[in-house]
Amino acid sequence: MKKLERAEVIILSYEDYYGVDELSLWKPRTKKIKIEILNYSDDFLEFEVDGETHTILNPLRMELMNIDGVIFVAYKIVHPLFDKAKFVVRTDKTKIKALDALKLAKENVKKKVFEVTSKIREALKSGERKPDFLSEEEYRKLKSRY
Repeated sequence: MKKLERAEVIILSYEDYYGVDELSLWKPRTKKIKIEILNYSDDFLEFEVDGETHTILNPLRMELMNIDGVIFVAYKIVHPLFDKAKFVVRTDKTKIKALDALKLAKENVKKKVFEVTSKIREALKSGERKPDFLSEEEYRKLKSRY
């Protein structure tokens, strides 16, 4: 495992991280996301994320667990009052390198986010409609409550 002589730091703006929101579905954060690589080797990667918690780290962890060759993935929120977490990835280096697994997982999460966003856009364009699992009467009752 390589110990860094100086910390490698990456700073991302909200748009770099999440992309541009054409529909204004979310409000940009004021805090920039800072990623600091603490330790790395072909089969191990440890980094700290400042400016984000479960929102992106849990989907990233779940996606990494689905990649063949990933042995262990975990993250820990440093303290509930701070948007800071430590993230660890361990892989079987004969199958995939830790950094490559992280890049692949990031792309997979990004594709899923764009897929959900496009489905939301389609739903907004099509407008309100009764779900198939409700009868007309149940739908009217439910709608009258809101």
